Amino acid sequence: MRIAFIGGGNMATALISGLFAAQGKAQEVRIADPNPEARERLEEKWPVICFNHAAEAIEGMDAIVLAVKPQVLPRVLEEIGAQVTADQLLISIVAGIPIDQIAAPHKSSPAIVRTMPNTPALIGLGITALYASENCSPAQRRMAQELMQAAGEVVWLDQENLLDVVTAVSGSGPAYFFYLIEAMRKAATRLGLPADIAGKLALHTAYGASAMAVQSDVDVAELRRRVTSRGGTTQVALEQLDAGHFEDLVDAAIVAATRRGQQLAGGGNHR
Repeated sequence: MRIAFIGGGNMATALISGLFAAQGKAQEVRIADPNPEARERLEEKWPVICFNHAAEAIEGMDAIVLAVKPQVLPRVLEEIGAQVTADQLLISIVAGIPIDQIAAPHKSSPAIVRTMPNTPALIGLGITALYASENCSPAQRRMAQELMQAAGEVVWLDQENLLDVVTAVSGSGPAYFFYLIEAMRKAATRLGLPADIAGKLALHTAYGASAMAVQSDVDVAELRRRVTSRGGTTQVALEQLDAGHFEDLVDAAIVAATRRGQQLAGGGNHR
């Protein structure tokens, strides 16, 4: 595929890295970024062509990846709106901006795929939800899927508003796990373990449990039950979590994050 990235930040570079790691996926890659140091760094690392302006990068490309900050996107769309053709695919990795806003500046009504990746994509272990506009062809859907699979797993949604829930679960989700690891580390340190050992135990426990859950055919609820012996240490620990309404807290957190995502999308006040 011939693909132009508008923005050369962390998520864009993760996708570009994955594309070049998968032999034959990228015929030509262009990147538009206003930072000359970023352009120089990208051209040194990969066989890409960099441009200062978005309008210079998109001509003749099969797909255009919008990889800028939400507050920058309106300016980018204004710049390229008259140049994007009907057969070009727009892929947005910009959080919170709905398809109708992305489509508005374009005269050609291009197909659009909106995505929500998460930060583990930076190490090839992300998961991305995708939603396609109605005029997106099967070939364009495959193109978007192949791109996002360069950074991990993908799932497709049939309702755009569910991307707000995805943002709350997997977009913000890594922070929840980091917070749990922090809490486990602090508790172990308070009980006497050296801080470095407490941190390593908490970190690798989380890593091992996640890998085990991903690789297993057994549901996570059953995996939890298998670790929980009647009357044992795990049971009493889980009883404490239940007494603190742990599941209700997680539910409330995800509901709050979903609502905040809806507010940001509706109000245009993006971080």
